[in-house]
Amino acid sequence: MAFGLATKISPQISEVPPPLKLSAIVQGSTIDNVTWEKFRGKVVVLEFWNTACVPCIQAIPHLNNLAAQFSHKPVVFLCISDDNADHLKQFLARNPINTWLALDAPLKPTETAFGVVGMPHTVIVDASGRIAAITHPALLDAQHLEEILAGKPSTLPTPKTSTEAAPVVPVSNSLPATVEVSIKGPFPQPEGAYGLTRWRSSNCVFEADKAPLQNALSIFFHMSPKLIFGETNLINGLYEISASAPPGKTDEMRRQFIEAAKRCLGIDLHSTTLEVSVYSMTLCATNAPGLKAVKKRAGGGGKTGGFFLGGVPMPSLARELEGLLDRPVIDSTGLDGFWAADLKWEMAPQELSSGSGPEPAKVIKAAREQLGLDLQLVRRTMPVMEIHTTHTDKY
Repeated sequence: MAFGLATKISPQISEVPPPLKLSAIVQGSTIDNVTWEKFRGKVVVLEFWNTACVPCIQAIPHLNNLAAQFSHKPVVFLCISDDNADHLKQFLARNPINTWLALDAPLKPTETAFGVVGMPHTVIVDASGRIAAITHPALLDAQHLEEILAGKPSTLPTPKTSTEAAPVVPVSNSLPATVEVSIKGPFPQPEGAYGLTRWRSSNCVFEADKAPLQNALSIFFHMSPKLIFGETNLINGLYEISASAPPGKTDEMRRQFIEAAKRCLGIDLHSTTLEVSVYSMTLCATNAPGLKAVKKRAGGGGKTGGFFLGGVPMPSLARELEGLLDRPVIDSTGLDGFWAADLKWEMAPQELSSGSGPEPAKVIKAAREQLGLDLQLVRRTMPVMEIHTTHTDKY
C-alpha cells in the first residue's frame, strides 16, 4: 500500500480522531496524560511506525529535527509502535528517538481505528482536537506545523482515498504449533512503505515484507549486516519472508530457513568465522569534552555533520559509529553505564550538496579529539555469514 492512503473507514480530515488505546508509554508522560482531552490546545503529530520498516527508520532524523525545532511550542510528537517492548528498547539504544513513544494495545486497536494501511503514516491533530492532515513524515516540514499552530488549513497534499475498506486480517496471539518457512521474490520496489522486518511473539515468528535480503538476514540471524558477505546480486533484491516455530524449536527453524533459501533462491547460507577488518574502539582520554557519564538512558539523533546521544551504553555508541564508518566497530573500552556523546566533524561542500556520508578519517579524528575514543582498524576473527550461489540457471 502507498503511504498517505485513507480508506472509507479511516478518520478523515476535519473529523475527530479515534481514541488512543495504548498498552504502555516508553518515552514521554504517563499513559493517563496521553488522551485527546489532555492534548486539547496542542498540535499533535501522531506517527505510526515500526522498527523494521525501512522508510520509518529513514524518517527518524527528520522527526527528531522537527521535535527540536518545536520543543518550546505547544506541539506534541507521539510515535506509536506495535513492536515487542524489549526489542523496541534495544532499537532505541542504537537509534534514539526524541519524541513521546507509545506501544499500541494488543491486536493494534489504535492502528486499526486510524485505518493505517502502510507505514510510516502521519496524522496531525490541531489544537481544537480535529484532524488537520494525513501525510508521510518526509513531506512534513516546519511550515506545515506553523500553519496548523496558527489555525490555518494545512497545505499538505490531501491523501488519496481507497474505494474499498481496509482489509480485515485475522489476528492470533497463539504461538506456532509447527515450523514453517516461506521465501518469495525478488520484487520490484513498491510505492510507499516497504522493508518491514521484525520478530514477534517472543521471537517465535519472523516477518519481512519486501525487505532487502541482507537486512532480512541480519535481523533473522541476529548479526551485523556488515558481517554478511554475498557473491550474488540477489542480495540487492526485495523479498517477502516468513518463518515461525514453537518455543524451543529455533534451531530447526534456522535449519529450514537455510534449506528454503537454497530451494527458493538458489543460494547457500554458510555461517563460519573469518578474519575481517573491524574498528577496535578503545578509551584514549578520560577528560574528552564530548563524552560524559550520565545516570540514565536518554534520546538523541543525527544532525548534519555529527550526532548527539543523551545517554546510551557504550556498545550502542559503537553501533552509531559503525553506520558512519561502514565497518563493524567493536567496543573495547570496558566502560559500563550510560554515556552522553556529542560529536561533530567538518563536512566538505560536496558532501553537503550530495548528501554522501562523511570521510571515515574525519569521523575517527573527531571521535579521538571530542570523545576520547580511539578507533583503530584491526584484523579480528569474527562470526560471519557467507552467501554463495548454488546454481546460476534459476534467474
